[in-house]
Amino acid sequence: MALRNADVPLLKEKLDALARTYHDAYLATDPLGIAHAYQGARDREVAAFLSASLAFGNAAAIRMSVKRIMERLGPRPAAALRRYDPKKSACLFEGLYHRWVGPEAIGVFAQAIGAALRREGSLEALFLQGYRPDEETLQGALIRFRERLLRTLPSTRSSTDVERGIRYLLPDPASGSACKRLHLFLRWMVRPDDGLDLGLWKGPKTHQLIIPLDTHIARIGRLLGLTDRKTPDLKMALEITSNLKRIDPDDPVRYDFAISRMGILKHCPSKRNVKLCAGCPLQDACRYWRRLPRPRKDAALQARG
Repeated sequence: MALRNADVPLLKEKLDALARTYHDAYLATDPLGIAHAYQGARDREVAAFLSASLAFGNAAAIRMSVKRIMERLGPRPAAALRRYDPKKSACLFEGLYHRWVGPEAIGVFAQAIGAALRREGSLEALFLQGYRPDEETLQGALIRFRERLLRTLPSTRSSTDVERGIRYLLPDPASGSACKRLHLFLRWMVRPDDGLDLGLWKGPKTHQLIIPLDTHIARIGRLLGLTDRKTPDLKMALEITSNLKRIDPDDPVRYDFAISRMGILKHCPSKRNVKLCAGCPLQDACRYWRRLPRPRKDAALQARG
């Protein structure tokens, strides 16, 4: 473990301060803010799933892409997806692209969500079919959720671009990847409504969540001693989560938004910077600032004599 027992109280104090600094005031710039615009639980659920699934690339571009999709679905997106017919709705997403994911892949993805809603009533109900309350994390349930969702897709798709788009929108948690966007969706659903997360799912528990690992969480996590791993994969996500459980056993990922936002806004530089780091809530817990200076060569020679 990278985090020493002696560091836990200090890091908790610093992360609590960070969470107070980066809270719902930043929601308007986050894809999660789009889901908050809806009142109904099922509408919020599908808006959050679409937002999380498209959460790769620039934050402003992500929000723009999701907003355009939601506009096509109308004011009741869950009902629109339940009615989704691949033949009648073939042109619904025409002209919509988010990076390499095009309108056909978005349409097939919408078809899968709609089929799940018609059969089960909600994405929550589909997830709970594979949920095990005795499992340490939601990793297994997430694998089973994805498998069930993929079964609703047509057996043949029209092109390799569509296949690639679907694989990216629904990455495989069993591959060893961190699958940030799927775990981000679970954070939004499972954590209580605290002004940020939505708290729509009541079955899964917050202590089972895994940190949604992005480049910001990975880098700042190393600075805070939450991990010593170099590859941002599932193993790193589990190690960071395990160390955060030493700070908050019941809700280890509650600091995710604050840490990630700090990186997104470039408030945490990639190299030690006296000007940018001044006043940082994490400074006393950061490896940049706790690193002792190397002893001078002449001092070392005097010590030998």
